[in-house]
Order: sequence, then structure tokens, then C-alpha cells
Amino acid sequence: MINVIDTFKDFKNCFAGNLEIPVQEKINLWKTSYIGNYPELEEKCIRDYEDMGINWREYAEKSVFNRTKDDFNKMIEAHKNILDTLDYINKRAAAMVDICFDINIVIYSGLCNSAGWVDKYNGKRAILYGIDKIAMLNWHTKEKIEPLLAHELCHVIHFELRGEDRLSQNIENNKYNNGIWDLYEEGFAQYFENVLTEKDIDSRGREWTIKCTEKEKELKKEYIKALNNTEIGTKEFFGDWFQVLGISDVGYYLGSKFIGELHKNYDMHAIAELPFEEVQKKAIEYLIV
Repeated sequence: MINVIDTFKDFKNCFAGNLEIPVQEKINLWKTSYIGNYPELEEKCIRDYEDMGINWREYAEKSVFNRTKDDFNKMIEAHKNILDTLDYINKRAAAMVDICFDINIVIYSGLCNSAGWVDKYNGKRAILYGIDKIAMLNWHTKEKIEPLLAHELCHVIHFELRGEDRLSQNIENNKYNNGIWDLYEEGFAQYFENVLTEKDIDSRGREWTIKCTEKEKELKKEYIKALNNTEIGTKEFFGDWFQVLGISDVGYYLGSKFIGELHKNYDMHAIAELPFEEVQKKAIEYLIV
């Protein structure tokens, strides 16, 4: 059963008449009159920044609620397009794999944490869609919402088939292994989102794909270097706030290409269940130019 928890309608009602108030008042309004009604969601949004040593209020002032007025209509459009597309994507996913989904889907407006992420909410696996981040990225159109929804659902498929959401506890937790896992995990979702939708599209647009393709060999070399960087690792390959060779989110592109290579010899289930040692071996074979 897929249960939709739509909190955004509360955000919209809360802010519709308050778009002109000062930023600090917007932050207080968000906390006391909206997100405070969803304490688990509030904790996730705030902890996301605190875990990185970032003052969430300062970030909210400089990068989130200063744009609420300009992004508000895009947020409303994104919300509508998510609701219009969810059923279609869920049905396609159910037809692609024999899984009885038991998840929560949470639609919210946070601190521009992420357009979409898989976590737990109300005691079960959940997909959280951040309307504010979607609007910031200009992913609010139906054309860009569809691959986003497919991507996050493919994460759920991967985790369900594999039986784990992250690097196994019996694998050493270091930058190298985490870099291999991120390439594999995000690559799985990135590659199979196109299989699910039967469309060669991405929320980042075709120009992003073209740029990545032109620099694929160089990006592979940079990823190998990053795997062996014991301080930073590969984190700069994932996240729109980073760039490698002038392009953001390049880890998703490389991961998709890596999974595409695996798909020549393995089906979806086999890829999802590959032992980590095999994933590591195949990843290095793909990355070495």
C-alpha cells in the first residue's frame, strides 16, 4: 500500500497571505504554524543541516525563505504535477517488478533539503518530495517531475530487492567503499528511471546529459582520484551545490552509465542483488579509461 501524506497543502494555506512578510517572520511562521505540526519531518529537515555543521536558521534566511515569494507559484505547480503523476508512475513500477509496495510518500516544504529522498517516516520506508527544492531547481513542470518520481521509486525497488538501503555493516565504512556504493546506488535509480518511464529524459535537462557525455572520460578519471581521497571522497559528484569539471551531479551520470554496462549481462534483479565485492570490481572496470 502506498500512503500519500500531503503536508504541502498546509504550507500553502499558511503562506498564501504571508508572502510579503520579512524573511525572519517567514522562518518563524514555517516553524510554529506549519512544520511544527509534523515533528518527525521538522527533525529531519533541521538535522540534515546540523549534521553538516550548518546553522539551519542562517541557511534558511540566506537560501530558502528569501525566495519563497518568487517560487510560490512554481511550488503550487510542482505539487499539482506530483499528485497528477504519482498514480501513473506507481502503476508502471508495479508492472515492472513483482513488489507489493508498502511505503509512505511525504510531500512537504522544508529547508531546500532535497527534491526527493528515501528515508523512514511514521515507522516505514518513505519517499519525501521537497516542493521547495523542486521549485528552486525549476523541476516543477510535469516533464521534469516524472523522472524525479521514477528515480525515487527506483531507489525503493533497489532497496527492496537487495534487502538493504546502504553499505552493508560487514563492509568497511570508508571514503573508497562509500564512493563505490554511491555510484552503484544512485546509478541504479538513474538508469532504471528511464526504463520505468520508457523515456530518455532527466530532470536536469538534455544539455546536462550532453555536457557529461562530452567529458565522460575525464569524469571517470576524476572519480577514480576522488575514490582515493581519504578526506573528501566522492561527495562533490553528488549534489547540485557541487561541480566537477564545471558540471553538477556528475556522479548520477557516471552511475547510470555504469549500471547500463551491467545491464548488458545482468537483469534488474541480479544487478540489485550483486555482492558488494562484485559491484566494486565491475565499477573499477567501468571507471578505468
